[in-house]
Amino acid sequence: MAKDEWFFRIKTATRALVKMIGTHEAAGLIAGVAKSQMHRWADPSHADLITLSAAMKLEAECGLPCITEVMAAQCGNHLVRSDGSTPPKCMVTAFGKLSDEFADVASRVGEAIEDGSISPNDHAAICDELSQLIQRANQMQGTSARLRSVDELRRAS
Repeated sequence: MAKDEWFFRIKTATRALVKMIGTHEAAGLIAGVAKSQMHRWADPSHADLITLSAAMKLEAECGLPCITEVMAAQCGNHLVRSDGSTPPKCMVTAFGKLSDEFADVASRVGEAIEDGSISPNDHAAICDELSQLIQRANQMQGTSARLRSVDELRRAS
């Protein structure tokens, strides 16, 4: 098997998923394989590639389509979320959007406690803002994983 760019991109995406999960052992438990198999899938010196079912399980756990993005890019496509959004391609942009969401949460909490109590409507509004903050943080994590993948690819070539 020739180790083309796509091979290293899949290996890098696999490593990114393992890092997000925490350990090869934890990722193996989720994927239903031994930690040694998980290690082989992530190690570019091994020819074994992650199985589709394992990739889907790990991506579902992380909430980020690392392997799927690599496969789509290999075919000349890119992924778009069901809401039509795409993740930021730059950490500074991602951080700026995350900061905006945090400011929205802080503002909403400030408005809610002005009168000394938090009403059910205030609580619901704060929860909505927190959900948006979490979504931004997940997008930023995806951006970080993608940039880490690109950096590892550059170092490998």
